[in-house]
Amino acid sequence: MFGRIARFELSYQFRNPVFWVVSVLFFLLPFGAMTTEQIQIGSGGNIHKNAPVAIAQILLIMSLFYMFVTTAFVANVIVRDDESGFGPMVRSTRVSKFDYLMGRFLGAFIAAAITFLVVPLAIWVGSLMPWVDPDTLGPNRLGDYLYAYGLLALPNLLLTAAIFFAVATMTRSMMYSYLGVVVFLVFYVVLNTVIRSKPELRELGGFIEPFGLGALSNATRYFTASESNAHLPAFAGTLVWNRLIWIGVAIAALVLAHARFRFSERGASQRQLRRQQRRQDRLAAVAPLRVDTLPALRPEASTWARLWLRCRFEMGLVFRSPAFLVLLLIGLFNALGGLIFADEIYGTAARPLTFAVIGTLIGAFGLFPLIIAIYYGGEVVWRDRERRMHEIIDATSLPNWAYIVPKVLAVSGVLFATVVISALGAMAVQLARGVTALEAGQYLAWYLLPMTVDTVLLAILSVFVQALSPNKYIGWGIMVVYLVGTITLVSIGFEHPLYNYGSNGDIRLSDMNGSEIGGARAWWLRLYWGGVALVLAVIAHLLWRRGTETRLRPRLRQLPARLKGPAGGVLLAGVAVAAVTGAWLFWQMNVVNTYRTREDGEQRMASYEKKYLKYETLRQPSTTDIRLDVALFPAERRMEAQGRYRFVNDTGAPVRDLHVRLPDIDTEIVAITITGTTLAMDDADLQYRIYRFATPLAPGAAGTLDFRTRRQVVGVRANNDDTQLVANGSFLNNAQFTPQIGMNRGGLLSDRVKRRKYGLPPELRKAKLEDVAAQRRNYIFDADWVNSDITVTTDAGQTPIAPGRKLSDTTAGGRRTARFVSPAPILAFFSVQSAAYVEKTVDADGVKLSVFYDPKHAYNVDRMLAAMKSSLGYYRSAFGPYQFDYARIIEFPGYATFAQAFAGTIPYSERIGFLADTNAPDKIDYVTYVTAHEVGHQYWAHQLISADMQGGTMLVETMAQYSALMVMKQLHGEDKIRRFLKYELDNYLRSRGSERIEELPLDRVEDQPYIHYRKGALAMYLLQDRLGEDRVNAMLRTLLDRYRFRSQPYARSLDLVNGFLRLARTPEERQLVLDLLDRITIYDLKAKAAQVKALPDGSFETLLTVDAGKFYASGTGKETPTPLANAIDIGLFDQKPEYGAFAAKDVILMERRPVTSGTQVIRILTRRRPAFAGIDPYNKYIDRNSDDNVVAVAG
Repeated sequence: MFGRIARFELSYQFRNPVFWVVSVLFFLLPFGAMTTEQIQIGSGGNIHKNAPVAIAQILLIMSLFYMFVTTAFVANVIVRDDESGFGPMVRSTRVSKFDYLMGRFLGAFIAAAITFLVVPLAIWVGSLMPWVDPDTLGPNRLGDYLYAYGLLALPNLLLTAAIFFAVATMTRSMMYSYLGVVVFLVFYVVLNTVIRSKPELRELGGFIEPFGLGALSNATRYFTASESNAHLPAFAGTLVWNRLIWIGVAIAALVLAHARFRFSERGASQRQLRRQQRRQDRLAAVAPLRVDTLPALRPEASTWARLWLRCRFEMGLVFRSPAFLVLLLIGLFNALGGLIFADEIYGTAARPLTFAVIGTLIGAFGLFPLIIAIYYGGEVVWRDRERRMHEIIDATSLPNWAYIVPKVLAVSGVLFATVVISALGAMAVQLARGVTALEAGQYLAWYLLPMTVDTVLLAILSVFVQALSPNKYIGWGIMVVYLVGTITLVSIGFEHPLYNYGSNGDIRLSDMNGSEIGGARAWWLRLYWGGVALVLAVIAHLLWRRGTETRLRPRLRQLPARLKGPAGGVLLAGVAVAAVTGAWLFWQMNVVNTYRTREDGEQRMASYEKKYLKYETLRQPSTTDIRLDVALFPAERRMEAQGRYRFVNDTGAPVRDLHVRLPDIDTEIVAITITGTTLAMDDADLQYRIYRFATPLAPGAAGTLDFRTRRQVVGVRANNDDTQLVANGSFLNNAQFTPQIGMNRGGLLSDRVKRRKYGLPPELRKAKLEDVAAQRRNYIFDADWVNSDITVTTDAGQTPIAPGRKLSDTTAGGRRTARFVSPAPILAFFSVQSAAYVEKTVDADGVKLSVFYDPKHAYNVDRMLAAMKSSLGYYRSAFGPYQFDYARIIEFPGYATFAQAFAGTIPYSERIGFLADTNAPDKIDYVTYVTAHEVGHQYWAHQLISADMQGGTMLVETMAQYSALMVMKQLHGEDKIRRFLKYELDNYLRSRGSERIEELPLDRVEDQPYIHYRKGALAMYLLQDRLGEDRVNAMLRTLLDRYRFRSQPYARSLDLVNGFLRLARTPEERQLVLDLLDRITIYDLKAKAAQVKALPDGSFETLLTVDAGKFYASGTGKETPTPLANAIDIGLFDQKPEYGAFAAKDVILMERRPVTSGTQVIRILTRRRPAFAGIDPYNKYIDRNSDDNVVAVAG
């Protein structure tokens, strides 16, 4: 009987349209990921699209979304019998409970598992398509597909099927089944948010994350591209335990379902019986009412009254249901999960100010309202038919709209309630974190009102789809297609908000600048989509099914007749609103402004390279003096600039042509005049010009370039908002509004796949380290060291700022003007800023240190000033004199999260340091670190600038990293630096697997941040630890003295490597220098066991067993073992040095011991009994798994 029931259920599912619709949908998405560049799931960089790890990731991700499908298959098998009335007949037979229940489950589950086979099938078929770039594919191996499907994805299908089958069995309700799906999804999202934000929970997360993505991520966390392309992780350890744990949960859910299932019909509970009795008593107490004359009929009043009653009825059913309360709690849980762990940098959270909180809420609720709208739209539209009440209700005289409006309001009400509860939860988080300025007005304007409109638009769409759908499940399927479309359409180039239903563009909130970026556009789009939604609502009204007729065609035939009257007028009004608003928006977005997709930008860069990269090595005169007058009009979002360059021909040969470009397409060239030239070529689209000298410019001769440019934000853009020129907090660098001399490859396409797509050579690489000719160019811009004279004018209520010593600052006629002149040579790399700032200053031995900040953001100003003072004190002592008598930090709106060093000025995002909550003693003080890093650039970039070649960023970014680490060590001690190094190590190792070209040694780095920042910090810290901080600083000072403000030939990384080699005192130290700087070296250090025993003299002997290895890696990550012989730190501790609190008092012993390849036992004597022992406990070495460096001491 068990087998017959399972076969019957499987046969039924095969005949179900849902089976085939799901098969098509889940085939198309992975097929698109394999065959297009716009959809990406699971691969990237040099990892093949069908790499073993990529296949596993795709199947696991798809299995997460597939839980909606498994629920549709398995939850329906019990509910279907009850809804059809067939259940009592089946259960009255001699079939056993196990055969009936588990047979139905097995049949439905097999159907779901068969359907999911289309996902690996789509990957395989997609990999065979002739248009797919073969360089993005590897071999198809059957074992990879079987591993991913059988060991990873299939247990996920079983888990979700079992859980939601149990829910359906115990509740006999599809509503509660899908509610369970929502609960499970939110739980999963919040769980992942917590795990991602807390690295110390990563191992635990591998066990408790239900879909195995965490376990797979842990197992492949440090996989290189070569490893990801070659094999899957061993099915062992956390991965096995994760699968076993959640298979066990699935089995437990099935056992629970079997135990709680009853063949008998469920009667009313005692509570329900009491409620029914009270209802009967109330009805019996109603006295009869006698009237002599019936009231006159008022059809209009009656319609509105019944509409109100329908609204109360529909909303009452929703709001009184237990599901509504659960959804509210889910909304609160979702909000809290996103907020508590949001905006963390190095494990340190930012203060939850309202603008940041609202941004997090909007992100957290991106998917949640869609799911609720999809579910409730089907429930409220089909509820009457499912309860067989539709013929009675449809026979009333109410018009169709009186049914539709209450249902829309009911769905909107659920969505609005979740929005409100999330806002209340956010306020609670703010209060708990010490933020008392809750700014209710911002919540109303930026969150509650916009989200209310958005929820109504969603509700109308959901009800419209269900009104036209032949059944609830097809309606849900259509809405799921819409859901997937909202995710994928933008990624495949359909980016315009006028054809993405409900799209309101990208809204960028800032505490300094409010909702200026995208706020107005969002409301115009809501008006436009409101017109469209009104049209959809009228169509739903006209095609609303009544009675027994459910076919769409008969209703369509009646449509013209139904359009007569008010319905046609309302429809016409909706069309008019959508048409007029849409036409105006199209004119604004596509005519007044230029609409560009991401692909348009790529094509532009490809065309730029094809035409002008050939001029990159054409030597051009160098700019020596810059005079600039910038007029900012913040309220109008307008800027006008005029200036003059003085340039000198230092090429050693006559120059015939001067190449001039304007990199930023948002800025317009008004005029350019170059003495003694005529315009030979003008490419207006790419803003590239060639001027020809009447007489070639002789070596040593000088000339001038005068220019005027204009930049203004006009109207409403579809995308690509200008976040530099704003009402409060404008921040522009010179490449965004001034012309540049000579060709520069900055911004050109680097991704191999995209380059092949546009017919470019496969790689665009930096000049080799051995290319001496490349030393004639520095890697910042075209110019040499320059003298600058910059005047900035802005509105009277704002402060204008630019690099240079401030010579004047006047206000007249509602305008404020300040002039800045450089007291020392600076790079032709500068910025202008303007905002309503408060300034706070301190003096540091004759240098005026200033922080210009928003009045609401004074939290960390004193910390920044102290960090600037400490940094300058250290750098002056270690590296030499500071070239300016000023240093300024200037806050800018948090549209980007970085700080950037210009000459003596440091623009600093409000989101990265001004709001950081660094009060907890166990948190990383990243405000001081970032400040010290940027002050370090005043030496490493603004005194010594490297050549535009391999290794260029090592001399600038890596050295700024080193400088900041030394300041942090001086301020906080080595015991706290270990946590920072742990983050840097983890970031470097994880990033290796997503490398798009090839990993290079540090001294050959090609603008690869994970190398010059992360690996650079680790390498430099270990070198100063081994060679001596003072000796390293003396060598660096010598290097700076040699290249300070020096022109071509510019410094290169080999100068630094050779300096370290000269510091090496032993072959071992020399080898360490080469391993860290000139090779890709990975260490494998592990503490296997530790045993302690007390000695007669009161001391303690600890025997630490360690295993060590060293490997050299290729650019793709292929490793070759090599002998290890290093002196490495061995430590004994009272507390384990992890991510949390740890101090110097917890250190019993830290000393360097010789360590060689293989397993060895190290004997250590101490006066205190240790609790933990380890090798390289402070993460100084680039260790492939630093989590196993410390063990508990036994004995």
